[in-house]
Amino acid sequence: MAVIIYPKTMNWTFMKQRPQQLMTQFGALGHQVFFENLAPLSKHYEEVEPNVHLFTDHQGFISRTLPKLRKEHPVVIWTTWSKQRSRLPLFKPDAVIYDCCDEFPHWAKYENKMVDASDHLVATALSIKTRLELAYPEKPVTLIPNAADQSLLDLTKGPRPSDLPEGPVVAYIGAWAYWIDHVLFEKLARAFPEVNFVSIGAPYGDIPSYTELPNVHVLGEKPHSVLKQYLPHIDVAMIPFQYHPITLATNPIKAYEYLAAGVRVLSTALPECIHMEPYVTTATTHDDFAAKLAAMLAHPDTRENRQARIGYARHNRWQERGIVGNEVIQEVLKKKGLL
Repeated sequence: MAVIIYPKTMNWTFMKQRPQQLMTQFGALGHQVFFENLAPLSKHYEEVEPNVHLFTDHQGFISRTLPKLRKEHPVVIWTTWSKQRSRLPLFKPDAVIYDCCDEFPHWAKYENKMVDASDHLVATALSIKTRLELAYPEKPVTLIPNAADQSLLDLTKGPRPSDLPEGPVVAYIGAWAYWIDHVLFEKLARAFPEVNFVSIGAPYGDIPSYTELPNVHVLGEKPHSVLKQYLPHIDVAMIPFQYHPITLATNPIKAYEYLAAGVRVLSTALPECIHMEPYVTTATTHDDFAAKLAAMLAHPDTRENRQARIGYARHNRWQERGIVGNEVIQEVLKKKGLL
């Protein structure tokens, strides 16, 4: 087993994303995980999942805690942010794994140095894996896509949340950001006035307010644990993304979470969503998106199709991704003679 450090990039409670999910799985597999939180904690360490500890006192961690841990276990940094390269030496890790999970253009200038400092690269999407293999042929690369949260499987339909409007619901759950195709979202809301279009997620960047459309409901961010109250009441879940370097390389967590809840999914034709067909329906243009949404709303879902979607999610859980990630860690440590 190893000490796994996730250097600070976010708060543990900021949505529930890939870093929190993978660190939870590594802790469940017996590693001692230390997640550097952005927001100050009321105590030195907080165990949020078995073997997963939050900390914010960086100096205390590297001067007092880490030397003791290092005596018994190798130290591995797992990071998803290339800009962390400059902080790696502070931890004096035995191994570094760079998990490239997004293609944000403003991160690209930091990538070369991060890759150079890394022992193994991980990619969330096939396009990212291919690019890394071509750009850095000397580095091993492993594909570990995103996955479904076990807690969202086989949800029972409870009371309708008070802020969820009555009637048909077409929803988007995730960051309410600039990469959303807001033109498409508005077109759909105008084309289907009898349908409620709902957004659940944190606002990110300069986005429309939609105040002039009575059937658009922007509910804001909800704790991940609360989403299970909303998902069973959604008729169709959307991924209405623009075609953009970021979205074309994304393996959307929300697709797995929609599927885990058995909800029908309609997405822009992103490469990673095309790979998920027939469990995810993809559309190439605004007209195609609207036509396919109309067909889905006109035809009730079937129990057979719902169970097929849940079955796909069940075979693509974070537990499976954690096992693959653990294999990467073991491989790196064996190559270094640390196991």
